[in-house]
Amino acid sequence: MLIHRNASLAVALLAAGLLVSATAPATASSHIAAASATEPASLTDVQKASSANAAQLGDAATIVCQINADRKARYELPVFVHGVLNQAAADLGNRYANGTFSDTLFDEIYSRTLAPLGGSVYASYKILGSFSSDLQYVRAVEQAIYSSLFAHNLQAVGVFQNAGVYTLVLATGLTATPATVDACPASPVHPYYPPGSGGGGSSNVMNGIDLPSFLCSLNDKRSAAGSSAFAVHRALENEALQQAKQMVSLGHYTVDGPRKVDQSIYDQNVAVKKLYWFAGDRYTNARSLVELLMASYADTVLDPSYSVIGVAQLNGFWSLIMAELYSSVSVRFACPLSIDEVTFVS
Repeated sequence: MLIHRNASLAVALLAAGLLVSATAPATASSHIAAASATEPASLTDVQKASSANAAQLGDAATIVCQINADRKARYELPVFVHGVLNQAAADLGNRYANGTFSDTLFDEIYSRTLAPLGGSVYASYKILGSFSSDLQYVRAVEQAIYSSLFAHNLQAVGVFQNAGVYTLVLATGLTATPATVDACPASPVHPYYPPGSGGGGSSNVMNGIDLPSFLCSLNDKRSAAGSSAFAVHRALENEALQQAKQMVSLGHYTVDGPRKVDQSIYDQNVAVKKLYWFAGDRYTNARSLVELLMASYADTVLDPSYSVIGVAQLNGFWSLIMAELYSSVSVRFACPLSIDEVTFVS
């Protein structure tokens, strides 16, 4: 499947497919801690762990390094990983995986997030699968959309992977680009975001997290385990931000205060049966955070009794709070495409 969208008919054609970027999973250099409480509030069982640095599919560094090596062999300049293209790829890939993909989806994504990247932006995407390795995928996609990947005016890509199915987004005509391009970036890749985008690339960023991307990725894991999708609780979201601010002030991550998560939530008269919260540092992006949580606390994250969350990050320090409510929660979209599609409760 090859779909594209052009902002201007005057722009030079780039027959391409967009790479969905599955940003590299969290590595052993990332840190995480967790704690839980039940009403009445009492902090218990603080745990610390590092995620395994296991090889996984969807490593953007591996994919882009190989593509750029092959472009160099054809005397073409390297491309870079663009954060907004990454999000577009993730939106497409997740919708494709959960069966909510539509023929008009890319037009919606293009109009909302890609067209503002330049007056003559041309973008396209390609969904291809399934593969057992990133290099196997690169060889296949280079054959499938050869003229697009080796186009002289290609500037950037976004890449995403889900269960061996890859989404690739390509773009040219971008107004803002990095001063230098690393042809073979280290993993995890830190995508480029245009100035003024807030590091998230779109208005989908709330409290430093691309919230739709985070929910889509996390809810996909829960759905596979038979658990319901998370809604976002306003009080938990606000407390997660306060926890991130506290960690920035302290200079290290913590789940044990001095500002107590459980006490702060109960002081707001939020009726919850139980709480579980996590904290860590070295945040890179929403998808990597989900992979880190799954590597260290999958059983807790997938626990069907939890129905609402709050998440935030600031200067690399992040906080995630989950809660079980006394009342049931109905979620409109398990994989929201935008903030407008996120289910909020209070």
